[in-house]
Amino acid sequence: MPIRFLLRLLYKSLFCSAGTNARLTPRRIAILCLLIPLFILNGLINWTCLLLDEIFFPRYRRAAVTAPVFIVGVPRSGTTFLHRLLARDEQQFTCMKLWELFFAPSIIQKKCWCALGMLDRRLGSPLFRIVRSWEDRVFNQLGRMHVLSLFEPEEDELLLLTVFSSVFLSFAFPFADEVRGLALFDLELPSRQRERIMAFYKKCVQRHLYCFGRGRRFLSKNPAFSPKIESLYRTFPDARIICMVRNPFEAIPSSMSLISYFCHFFTSPVEAFPMHAAIQEMLSMWYRYPLEQLAKQSTDQQAVIKYDTLVRDPRETVYGLYQRLGCSLTPDYQKVLEAEAERARKYKSGHTYSLEQSGLSSDRIREDYRDILERFGFEPVPGEKSHGRVSNASRASAAAAPGGNRWQHTIK
Repeated sequence: MPIRFLLRLLYKSLFCSAGTNARLTPRRIAILCLLIPLFILNGLINWTCLLLDEIFFPRYRRAAVTAPVFIVGVPRSGTTFLHRLLARDEQQFTCMKLWELFFAPSIIQKKCWCALGMLDRRLGSPLFRIVRSWEDRVFNQLGRMHVLSLFEPEEDELLLLTVFSSVFLSFAFPFADEVRGLALFDLELPSRQRERIMAFYKKCVQRHLYCFGRGRRFLSKNPAFSPKIESLYRTFPDARIICMVRNPFEAIPSSMSLISYFCHFFTSPVEAFPMHAAIQEMLSMWYRYPLEQLAKQSTDQQAVIKYDTLVRDPRETVYGLYQRLGCSLTPDYQKVLEAEAERARKYKSGHTYSLEQSGLSSDRIREDYRDILERFGFEPVPGEKSHGRVSNASRASAAAAPGGNRWQHTIK
């Protein structure tokens, strides 16, 4: 049961954490004293409102989730870049933003927050400006790696925190043996547990479409959905899944850097990279499992896109993607792609990382990912440091100039 799992994590944090990455330092104690009450309070509010939905809005269950689009891939592989680029086409797609994921999974909450937002706009948006100012202070350091905002599309894996079934729990509770099943979802979790989690997720998607769908297709991106490919197709039989693939010499150290940041934010680990071996196993599975599963699907239900192809040629990549997804390219969205092209050419990420700083070596990457390197023609990155050419989460996703064959690495 989810509550038992949470209680087990709390027990280990309080009584079995000495000498581990979850050790009880003064900072860790302060974070737990703040985090746990907020987590429980928010959970109680969310669950109360979700139950009220069943009374006041039972028709949400009739909301059809037609040909939803899911973007997967290892972290730092361009998933956010593509997600936010497609999300700009609001006539075609709808997706969840961070405020909805944390504070409004229910229909009642969505309606209340939307009403508050409408009132705030009529008053000149004072509340919006306060929140933006708070975000600039709180999320400033993280913004170098992943721009975070309550008003931007975000990973709806966060919804699963409500049922204590998200791999994100590992940031606050770095116990590799406990979170292993969530990290290797289809391969490790019992079928009944997988079905329960996916049933909850589907209801959340239906609630979103009930409020914001208006004939649009649901769009989602989650690196943490990479181990859920089979479960996604079982839950949404007509789903379209796009897998982003990036050079392991770039993606692995960048992923380690991002994961390490979150672990250090919530804990005071004894290691520079907590759960190093478990994370390496997870990333290896997240690289290969989606490719293996998508190869079993028809060409109109999956696509594999190289990060470099998307960055070099996002406009033509989107054109080809729309043809495959059966979407029409509206004049308004064509203008968006044209306007964003110049920004992509000029943008340079502020996130730097290196293999050595990630506790890795070039030989280790070459050995562990030989099949990926050979399949996609990836080469080691020159120089000690790698610099992301486009931020995976720039506040407004950018598009670049055309050129090249955007589907040359699509699975046939």
